[in-house]
Amino acid sequence: MLRKIAVFSDVHGNITALNAVLEDAKRNGATDYWLLGDLFLPGPGANEIYEAINNVNPSVWLQGNWEQEINGVVKGENVRNDQSNVYFARLTVYLISNLKQSYLQELFKRPISTKIVVNGLDFGLSHNQADRSTGHDLFPAENQSNFDHLAKDHDVVLYGHTHQQVMRTSSEGQLIINPGAIGQPYSPYPKFMSDQRACYTILTVDDGGNLSVDFRKVSYDISEEIKLAKSKQLPYIELYKHLRETGYTSTHDEELLDKYNKKFNYQKDINDFFNPKSND
Repeated sequence: MLRKIAVFSDVHGNITALNAVLEDAKRNGATDYWLLGDLFLPGPGANEIYEAINNVNPSVWLQGNWEQEINGVVKGENVRNDQSNVYFARLTVYLISNLKQSYLQELFKRPISTKIVVNGLDFGLSHNQADRSTGHDLFPAENQSNFDHLAKDHDVVLYGHTHQQVMRTSSEGQLIINPGAIGQPYSPYPKFMSDQRACYTILTVDDGGNLSVDFRKVSYDISEEIKLAKSKQLPYIELYKHLRETGYTSTHDEELLDKYNKKFNYQKDINDFFNPKSND
């Protein structure tokens, strides 16, 4: 049977972009959906994002490095004395205050990689490398050996994490694809970075196992996403507005984050949430 598979990754809490992509995939006859991880944060989407994904009944649903880091904050494992950690922890408090606990726990149980066979083609799927969800080794300009490692034992591999649409081959000719990011597209090249349409990919596999790849970019109302974030009282709203309008993150800008963390006393919010008795 002909299969049309919508592959997407890195929603990062951007419900407006996700809805636009799901509508585009439906219009284009998607028969299946594969999610490669990083569903939440720094955007405001919570239950509505989880439910939108759940409603299309994806046959692949992975977690990414942000889900693993959220789990680390919840367990008290990701404790570092830097402003980026405060930023991530405060956003995590926001998420777990707005997301059903059952959804959160289900998310933490999901794998970071899997494999699936479609019409005789063996697909390997992961957020980054199959054995770890983070790292810079699969950025497009990195060593060929990193991609050869990713492609081992598969006909086609798909990964997320880098937020860039990529199609290349291993040294043996296996196909390597990154669908790009729905909620936070990225390019090191300024002319392409200014294009902030939501990215995903449709794979068409016919009965004989012949594969076609359609990289897609979908326009959505960025101003509506910003308006939604404000209405939902998203922490770091000015930084999120900047991210949506330019594509550039502030995740590791220690000086800027220090300013916002002090101005809004975000460290106290974290302490009050995780250690309420100590603040009585």
